Amino acid sequence: MKPIVLFIFMLVLCSCGGTYVVHDYDEKLDFSGYKTYNFYPEMDSGLSELDQKRLLLVTESLMQTKGFTRSETPEIYINFESTVTKEASGNTIGVGVGGGNRSGVNIGVGGNIPIGSNTYLELTIDFVDVKKDELVWQAIAKKQFHPNASPNTKTYFFQKVIKKSLDKYPPEKKK
Repeated sequence: MKPIVLFIFMLVLCSCGGTYVVHDYDEKLDFSGYKTYNFYPEMDSGLSELDQKRLLLVTESLMQTKGFTRSETPEIYINFESTVTKEASGNTIGVGVGGGNRSGVNIGVGGNIPIGSNTYLELTIDFVDVKKDELVWQAIAKKQFHPNASPNTKTYFFQKVIKKSLDKYPPEKKK
């Protein structure tokens, strides 16, 4: 009985969905020279004003823990863009109809009907070299999002997404 309970628990845990993140960066660049940052002045993140404020506060906190300082004359600008999408949940109901006759001919028709949908937030984080005006690092994160969640839940959501996105910044030097 215990293996069945463990299997169900693992199935539920895995189905909660984590944050999917893709990173890209300029391989020739030495990122150790960047110590100051600020947010892109004309940012249009696509989020509500309150959610954007939460996102910036979370990012500022995480950048400070990485040793960066916010500056009016930064070395890099951080920009955010977001897209909210609805996708089929992957849960379906199977429907089938079949029939046969005495001569041994059987016919069957089946299909799946999707049940519900999930809302996802895709957040793109760009680090732009201020002097060169060039994109030097980018993370694209995608996670299930609940737009009507409480303010605390949204702050926690952004903490998880930004932490996972910035885990690979700065990129390790190739040897």
